[in-house]
Amino acid sequence: MSYQVTDTYDGIDKAMRLMRGSMKGMPERQRYMRHYDELRRSVAVLLVLLEEAGPWLEETREAEKATSRAKQLFNATR
Repeated sequence: MSYQVTDTYDGIDKAMRLMRGSMKGMPERQRYMRHYDELRRSVAVLLVLLEEAGPWLEETREAEKATSRAKQLFNATR
């Protein structure tokens, strides 16, 4: 199951790299930088939560620790 999380993580990472490259060539990009920065922060939180979901899905001893860290991160974004 965790391989699906890894694939999702890799796909999101690739999409963000493509977006960063497209932002570099965009005229008047300063108009969109605030939105881009907010998206980047949100995606970073999502990626951390995905990393924390891996052990939980594998049902290892680390699952409880990963779940509590994920809850703390999620609550910090509210």
